[in-house]
Amino acid sequence: MARIDDSQRTYYGFLWHAIFFSITVTFTEVNTVLPALILDLGGSSYHIGIISAIMIGIPLITKLMFTSFLSKQERKQPYLLLGINLRVISLLLIAMTLIYQTRLSFTTVILLIYGELFLFSISGAFAGLPYIHIVGGTLSSDIRKRFFTRKQLISSLGMLLSVFVAQRILQNVAYPSSYIYLFFLAAGFLLVASFGFWSVKERPKQPEHSQSYIGILKSIPSVLKHDPSFARYIIFSNIMSISIALIPFFIGYAKSRFIISESELSYILVVQIMGMIISSLIWPRVVSRGGFKQILRLRVWLSILLPLGAILMGLYGNFSLYLVIVFFIGFSISARTVSEDAVLIELSDDQSRVLYSGIIGTMNVSIIIFPILLGILIAITGSVPIFIGVSIVSISGFYFLKRMVCPVDIKSYNG
Repeated sequence: MARIDDSQRTYYGFLWHAIFFSITVTFTEVNTVLPALILDLGGSSYHIGIISAIMIGIPLITKLMFTSFLSKQERKQPYLLLGINLRVISLLLIAMTLIYQTRLSFTTVILLIYGELFLFSISGAFAGLPYIHIVGGTLSSDIRKRFFTRKQLISSLGMLLSVFVAQRILQNVAYPSSYIYLFFLAAGFLLVASFGFWSVKERPKQPEHSQSYIGILKSIPSVLKHDPSFARYIIFSNIMSISIALIPFFIGYAKSRFIISESELSYILVVQIMGMIISSLIWPRVVSRGGFKQILRLRVWLSILLPLGAILMGLYGNFSLYLVIVFFIGFSISARTVSEDAVLIELSDDQSRVLYSGIIGTMNVSIIIFPILLGILIAITGSVPIFIGVSIVSISGFYFLKRMVCPVDIKSYNG
């Protein structure tokens, strides 16, 4: 029997993690389950905005805080395991908070959930840096392309299977027990997902950087000056952040236009994940023809068209038609997931990978500002003006994307 090398162990170990982590994502879905939980607790669009900022923004902007420490470590695997186990603990704490919520005030419950989700997010940021380092340093370029597209497909299939479990729970279990079950299950599957990281055979490498946190901050202008494509990617990511921040508010808008039960919420999950699965079958062909940059281009189009489509469906359609929007939201989420880490790895090398990951998180400040800002503005003006504004802003993404040189561009120039 052929011996499995370190690269293959890493490949299969990370795919194992992808399968079970996808189930956790379904049970704690930031665009559907968490907004619905907040509304059931008595919250508003403002509270949804804070949750979105914590779940989407915190992991990005806190990365640089850990960059100096992690870049000095010869082995990253122990810190990857520490981060994921802290995430398991945070999910268990949320379930416990929901169990005892009747004994607490709304303010206490919401603050506890904010804190627990903060722990979930910041530990994810801590784990994300060694994750990127190990994938980028262990897998070859060709295997990485196959990994990111297969990872998205496998994750989507895992989410599809788990969404039927979530659907049964939401349909047959009363609030708040339904959410308690979801978070306990999420913690359990995330623990199983961590087993994949134990199989990773990481070879110790010389530390990438020895700069302090302040030193890394000071180095950012120089890094951006010497790598204009990376600088343009950061601007592009900030522009796309507004459309990412808007996604949870699609559910709030639907609830304002249609009467949506918890049972119908589960259908939203199913349709969104179907969009993710079908798009996952398309991405390998897209990447083979135009690289990951082509997926970024499709992200811009989706960011422009989805808010406008949601307005039209909300004004002139019904809940069934609105599910078309939800389906393509699945495309948008999938496109972001499959391209985000992949583009960063392609733009960096083994020596700069952790640093670049930390910089892009720190410079992507808009991802934590936009969810809160959108929540406030939607509460004041309603959804329609904000949705139109997001579409208009997203158009500028094309400008910076066109001026960003990716590996696919270099191949076409040399071809």
